[in-house]
Amino acid sequence: MKIDYSKEFDKSVDKLKDKIAIKRLNILIAKLEAANSLKEIANVKSMENYPFIYRIRTGDYRLLVEYYDGAITILLLEYAKRNEKTYRNYN
Repeated sequence: MKIDYSKEFDKSVDKLKDKIAIKRLNILIAKLEAANSLKEIANVKSMENYPFIYRIRTGDYRLLVEYYDGAITILLLEYAKRNEKTYRNYN
C-alpha cells in the first residue's frame, strides 16, 4: 500500500524518544507498505463509530490510521503511547 503521513503523525513521531518504539514503528511501516490490505497486519482493530479509522497495537503504543477497504493508500494519523488521551479525537 502507499502511505501518506498527516501533520499530527509527524509531530507525534518527532516527540518520540523511545528507541524501541521507533524501531517497532519502522518495522510496522515496512509491513504496511508490503501489505495489500489491513487484513494482512496483526493487532488491527477498527474504532467504534469511525468505520474508516483503525488502530494498530505495537507494544505500549498505538498507530492510528485511516483506511478505506480496497484503497491503495493508507493515511497515518498518529503514533502515541496508550493512555486516556490516545483516542481523544476519535471517541
